[in-house]
Amino acid sequence: MTEETPPAQGWVLDDRAVRTQLERILASDHFDASERNRRFLRYVVEECLDGRAQQIKAYCIAVSVFNREPSFDPQSDPIVRLEAGRLRRSLEHYYLTAGRDDPIRIVVPKGGYAPRFERMSGEPPSALPAPRAVPAADAPQRAVSLRLAGLAAILLIAVGLAGLLVGRTLATPAELEEALALGPHPVMAGVEPRDSEPVTPMPTPASALPSATDNASLTLVVGPFRTTGQSAEDAALAAMLTDEIAGGLANRTDLPVRIDPPQAAALPLQGLRLSGSLQGHDAAVRLVVHLTDLATGTVLWSTSLDRPSGPQGVPMPQALAAGIIEPVTAPQGPLLPAVTARLRAKPAASLSPRECAALATGRHETQPAERTALSGCLTSAASALATSTGEAARLWSALSLLQSDAYRAERNEAALNDALAAALRATELEPAALRPLTALYTAYCLRGQYAPCFAAGQRALQASPGNAHVLGDLGLWHVEAGQSAKGLPLLEQAMERDPAQRERLLPAYSLALQRHGHPDSTKLEFEVTAAAPAQAALAVAYVEMGRMDEAKAAATRALAADPDFARRAAREQRIQPLPPTLDAAIRSSYAMVGLAAPVGESVTR
Repeated sequence: MTEETPPAQGWVLDDRAVRTQLERILASDHFDASERNRRFLRYVVEECLDGRAQQIKAYCIAVSVFNREPSFDPQSDPIVRLEAGRLRRSLEHYYLTAGRDDPIRIVVPKGGYAPRFERMSGEPPSALPAPRAVPAADAPQRAVSLRLAGLAAILLIAVGLAGLLVGRTLATPAELEEALALGPHPVMAGVEPRDSEPVTPMPTPASALPSATDNASLTLVVGPFRTTGQSAEDAALAAMLTDEIAGGLANRTDLPVRIDPPQAAALPLQGLRLSGSLQGHDAAVRLVVHLTDLATGTVLWSTSLDRPSGPQGVPMPQALAAGIIEPVTAPQGPLLPAVTARLRAKPAASLSPRECAALATGRHETQPAERTALSGCLTSAASALATSTGEAARLWSALSLLQSDAYRAERNEAALNDALAAALRATELEPAALRPLTALYTAYCLRGQYAPCFAAGQRALQASPGNAHVLGDLGLWHVEAGQSAKGLPLLEQAMERDPAQRERLLPAYSLALQRHGHPDSTKLEFEVTAAAPAQAALAVAYVEMGRMDEAKAAATRALAADPDFARRAAREQRIQPLPPTLDAAIRSSYAMVGLAAPVGESVTR
């Protein structure tokens, strides 16, 4: 990916006018960017206006905006490329809505991070003049940047030559920016674009193309989502939706995620595709979504969603994407069992590190022999990635969660020690990333070390504000620690943000209500519905109060609403275990009212 500054035009915009436009964008509710990407935009604009456009590189952005460590490696951590794509979509959305009549357009062109500024009055586009001379006070910093850039260029050239030597081909800049940043490319895994020169497409030798017998890595391919509309707004919404779904899946799974390239020949032979279409009607948008097996073309899952339009008739792409990602990646959703079945069908020796991570964190039952094999895979791969901090942190995090699950299943103290050690390795590499922090608070809480557990949990919420899964976890552990007053509001927030979590959290929520001084069930009865999980939670509350007749009646209603509830609940308790004391109390209550699965019945997926 090139990062060259666009050449100057024959005339320039006033810096004050550009800064005014920047503040107008940042203050607008229609600029749907995260706080981090707002800092991203401000940083690149100010750097450009201050004459340092040539220094706007991925490394500088990561360290200055995203608070990455000086050891940040843009070749192994694609955060800047991924967030730059989101920032571009947010700017497009703003200029299609509230900013359509603004006097100045701020653009971050593909292929770099230096912004371009254009008049929107029909005159020729305007760009900044050539960068001004750097003041003497900035000279040391510039020298360091140039030395880093020189070293990076040498390393990148070496990587590129290595790729050519093994018969791989270079992709186009667009593929590199959108596909490679999200996951390995099927014919050039490990080859990254150069920072200082364009990547030239080259013909692919026949010998370099994967065959049907290759053990290719399982990949998730997203879209592109189609639209039935012909307007620029429709096309922009479809593009933004594709980008948001890809980013969301990359955060929810350890498998590589790619945006569908334009050439069908570049698709991986082993993988799953999530695609669909948008159909606008009245004041709403209908999403039709399919999960397809790339190898066979079989549609594994399909659904349709109706979502209301946002301000000025344009739906919010984040809300649309969440409506797809949540049901697809939920424990009862179609993705996890499809991925698990495909990975378990592969020979263990052929699994890639990402595939081992996906199996380790896939919320399914893992037998001791499989855990041992996955642990070896992750340990060796993470240890070999000393200079690739982002990828190594991902693998150490997966290993930690795998060992935490081993402790839950076997009560093996050595596994719990290994879980904490791996989590600490991960957080040393990425101290502000969600995955390592999730692994860290899980290991600490299982050890009963609640102060560091909750401290790590708060850092996880800073990394991912409002994350429903983290809120639910912390709520459960506060209840486990005897802090129901702190746990209840966290559980309520988690269920409000992600209703799919109600089945997992409601029983613990009902116990917390009783322990926090709600001796009757008034509040809980107001909260629940006739659905089986809600009635089961009500049964747990009645057991806690000693009102067994009412508890059994609620259990009867739960089974009437869902005859399979007992078996399904037992399965979920095993693949998504609660904190130990809570888990034991809920299992005991279920057994007392007939909600336990029959003895000997399989509860695996």
